[in-house]
Amino acid sequence: MPTRVQVYLYDLSQGMARTMSMGLTGRQIDGIWHTSVVIFGREWWYGQGIMNAVPGATMHGNPVEKIDMGETEIPEEVFMELIDNMRETYRADSYHLLDNNCNNFSSDVCNFLVGRFPDYITNLPADFLNTPFGQMMRPMIENMFGPSRVAQSTPPPAIQPTTPSLQSQQLLSSISGAASGTVPFMTDLSLLQQSIQNNTAVVVYFTSAMCPPCRVIAPIFDEMVLSKGKEIVGIKVDIAIAQAIGRAFEVQSTPTFVFFLRGTKFSQFSGANQAELRSSIDLLIYSAHPAHPHALLSLPQYKGLSGTPILFPSLDSVDPIFAKLKTFLPAAGAENALSEVEVKQLDKVQAWLHKRNAAKKTESAEPSMGELGATWKPLIGKILNLLPYENQFPALDIVRMLILHSRVAEVYAKDGNLTIVNLFQNVASKDNEGSKPSALMTLRIACNTFSTPLLGTYVLSSTARDATKQLLVTTLLSPATQQRQTAASLAFDISVKVAQSRSQKTDTVTPTVSGGPLEHHLGEDWIVECLSAIGAAIEKEDSEEIIHRLVASVGNFLYKEETHAGAMLLSILGLTDTLDSKISAQAVKSANVVGLCREVQEMIRTAVAENEQSSQ
Repeated sequence: MPTRVQVYLYDLSQGMARTMSMGLTGRQIDGIWHTSVVIFGREWWYGQGIMNAVPGATMHGNPVEKIDMGETEIPEEVFMELIDNMRETYRADSYHLLDNNCNNFSSDVCNFLVGRFPDYITNLPADFLNTPFGQMMRPMIENMFGPSRVAQSTPPPAIQPTTPSLQSQQLLSSISGAASGTVPFMTDLSLLQQSIQNNTAVVVYFTSAMCPPCRVIAPIFDEMVLSKGKEIVGIKVDIAIAQAIGRAFEVQSTPTFVFFLRGTKFSQFSGANQAELRSSIDLLIYSAHPAHPHALLSLPQYKGLSGTPILFPSLDSVDPIFAKLKTFLPAAGAENALSEVEVKQLDKVQAWLHKRNAAKKTESAEPSMGELGATWKPLIGKILNLLPYENQFPALDIVRMLILHSRVAEVYAKDGNLTIVNLFQNVASKDNEGSKPSALMTLRIACNTFSTPLLGTYVLSSTARDATKQLLVTTLLSPATQQRQTAASLAFDISVKVAQSRSQKTDTVTPTVSGGPLEHHLGEDWIVECLSAIGAAIEKEDSEEIIHRLVASVGNFLYKEETHAGAMLLSILGLTDTLDSKISAQAVKSANVVGLCREVQEMIRTAVAENEQSSQ
């Protein structure tokens, strides 16, 4: 279903650019633009990292314009994956007023969603620097943010201002503070009160331009707050400018720091004391986000686990797989036989995989998507439909190899025909009575979906997660050891994705569309069902290698679990006793596996004790 995309346009100068630009630059500049993108009911922008809020509820006030960018077919899950992939580029410490700013972020997002973005917004830095005033201000800007990629140029003759006036420096300071990775200033009392009420942990730094200690502590305050990521919101207020705020909060001197917890004043102190500022920030964060009981445990085996998904990346069997596939396909001239064009396309796929394998071994350039051919995907879909399930395994193995390429993975993640979902459901519907090779290849496809973040997110999205769970639950108890081993790998890959999401700091300031970590998005019931199946598989399993992967999966699902629902379930199901029996029967003997079992037992007991204590 198409989704509307809008760009909200704000003027960071609050009208100052329109009135001052001609006198300062010799050119009319209507605004210092800050932009955000509104989609899926949230407003997204770049400031202290990538942030989002209810549309129109940001610290930037009311937009001067709402630009309709059209509609996108990109689903919400894919958009969220884009945002996650962009976080490394758009970090709080990566901000540059000219080169890596809110408008660059909005442009990247809009070009991904709808293929366009207004040029007059992204061209503003170059237009500004091509004025005499811009050339004069460039050293100041680069001193603050580092060198700019915008090319130096000789501006045309125009009004030549002398030393930058206090007013122009204040204009630059306000723009920099509002848009960059530094903690922003706020001048509106109602917006400040709203920010305090809407965020869990807030520190307000009251300062003034004529205060020397304030100039010393300001960069330290920025560093302390921004280093905490999403755990705390920092706001600056210049009481010489925002006098109404100073009066409302009864600030008598600067610098003064006031801390708020869930909308209520928590503490306050005055003076440029770095140690007191750091301890006050840490205490506020601890009170807002108390440590999980698992964080206090010694878990060397669990913490030594790999955070890399288990994949099946081999490309060495290309020729045998294609040869086997051709023995199953209808012969030329027979009903449903591939056409000459389709045979050539199949040969292109084989050649492309060969070339990709060679490129990986020699670390040379990989083949382009163009070399794969234009109709590779519908051809593979046709082949899967032609073949009975028990003969599909060579075609499935080709899919396994193809999706290791990020662009191919992207195609399947955006697939309206739900190819991956249908493959998973095929295995679940057979209930292990179908072809073991086809089920095994499908499990390997499922593991390889985690080779790229986009497809890994897709198989856990609302579109595909039930099919993924059905595939896992069906195959964990398979009579075939190789299937159980691969299903255990899939359980581990899913758990790694959940654990990585949970380890990211919870966004209490600007919650994601999914509500926070991936476990919220998947739902408690979904995770509990997976854990129930994993627990049952551990009870019946005798292979130490498979038990190791399953217990590692349990550890990832349980470590710092928010609600303890999974730990409570496994306690009721007797997993701690099951692990004791596996150890005593020497089904697990390796010291690292035994140690991991003991640590998972301790996670369960600690979570159960915490849950009982909190319910009293």
